[in-house]
Amino acid sequence: MLYGEEQKMEIGSEKGKGNGRNAGFLRPLISAYSLPLHGITAIPGKISGALMVVNSIEDAVPLIHGPVGCAFQRKINPFRPYLPFYETPCTDMNDVDVVYGGEDKLSLGIKETYEKYRPNLIVVLTTCPSDLIGDDFRAVVEETKAKGDIGCDVVYTTGDFVGKTKPVGYQDTLFAIVDQMLCNGKGMETKEIEKNEGSVNIITFPIHGAGLKTAEMASVLNEIGIKINKICFDHTTVKDLYDLPKADLTITDYPMVWARLMKERFGVDHYEILAWDRYKETKDPKLFSPYGIEGSTRVFMEIAQRLGKEGEAEDVIERRKKDATERLSKVKKGLEDKKVAIMGGLHGIGMSLLRDVGVKVSVIIYKTQALERRLTSEAINEMLGINVELARKYGSDPEVLVNPTIEEEIKVIKETGTDLVISAGATAQRYNKEGIRTFNPMDFMLHHQRIGFEAPIEMAWMLKDALKKPQRRNPLLSMLKYDSYRTNLIPEWAALADMFGTIRQGAVGDKVIAGMYG
Repeated sequence: MLYGEEQKMEIGSEKGKGNGRNAGFLRPLISAYSLPLHGITAIPGKISGALMVVNSIEDAVPLIHGPVGCAFQRKINPFRPYLPFYETPCTDMNDVDVVYGGEDKLSLGIKETYEKYRPNLIVVLTTCPSDLIGDDFRAVVEETKAKGDIGCDVVYTTGDFVGKTKPVGYQDTLFAIVDQMLCNGKGMETKEIEKNEGSVNIITFPIHGAGLKTAEMASVLNEIGIKINKICFDHTTVKDLYDLPKADLTITDYPMVWARLMKERFGVDHYEILAWDRYKETKDPKLFSPYGIEGSTRVFMEIAQRLGKEGEAEDVIERRKKDATERLSKVKKGLEDKKVAIMGGLHGIGMSLLRDVGVKVSVIIYKTQALERRLTSEAINEMLGINVELARKYGSDPEVLVNPTIEEEIKVIKETGTDLVISAGATAQRYNKEGIRTFNPMDFMLHHQRIGFEAPIEMAWMLKDALKKPQRRNPLLSMLKYDSYRTNLIPEWAALADMFGTIRQGAVGDKVIAGMYG
């Protein structure tokens, strides 16, 4: 369906929901227990987010305080094949523990985990049973450490420290480390910290491959005269975490509660690459497009201004930008005015990157079903408007589809003469079968998309390779029948995804209103 004023009113309504996808999910739910859940249908709860953090700290080990199934679920369903959780020790709570309390098991679990792994940090991850019965996690941790058998730091994360801030497990674990370890450990509350003057911490999501993703940013900042205190998470150790308060500024991908806590406790300021808070004040959509040559220039200048280095930054940025622009002009030949269709949203390949490589956005496809359980229609429309405004700002005039069927997508893509659909691998086969080439953005986003001037050049090469692929392909996945709206899932998995979304809607609480997101 084409996007327009009338469509705005339909987001979040019952229109289009009479297709039976939400009906009768009990049978597929029962069947699901016989096999691992598809990652997209499951709830990425606090344990998975916490495990991402702990796994990225080389000398840390998680301890899951709950039934063994809570640990085993992460083995059979790690959400991504590149996110295996090898070590998931568990206290193995049972029915008796639920009735009489699991504190003794937690104390024993901490001791056994230390004896087996000899880590420098144990992070206790609580679960629904241990949360509900009211185990006193803080008291158990303190009493266990006081016995003198544990020669490492121990913190616990419940998912409650950061409220509704997402992703919960990721944010909560980092908050717990700052609050319980950095602030209370080794006397740091009273001991004056030796500052690394004029330095920054660079923090990025553990799955992104921080070393690769931050190398260019670190190089540019060093050339400006800004020192790098720590990069997380790149072979990060507990000692590195203790050194975080030495910096003057912490750079994160998006707003982080623990970064605000660092400012309160240690005076370390924070800077967010995706500036949600500033967007609420200015409504400037460019704040959601930090990548590419223009976006990276803005980010580097803003960081330099925070540290009083804007004069030095101007020369460095201009020189780097000029060199990259000259090389990009040669690489992007053949891409000028090629038409691409993209999936709308605030996460993904930025409009500024597409503008840099010379392509035009001909179609924006927006799927709001999952968002409707967490955002109001006003907030969803605001997100959609950001994408459209940025596309037009950068020289495109796209057709916009909101919650279309795959047949509607194919029709508009062909009518607009679109050359390439930027679509994740799970849905690419739907377009390939119809003779439409696709580009899987996940590899680029995970390994190439970053703040810096090299990313557009790398993207240009990858897009040119995608345009050389056979136009019509029929992979084995195309033999399956897929849901009309959740086009990356078969109907049975789509029903499960809706079920989990419905359950989670009640747990999340009030919907987020417009104003990104506050």
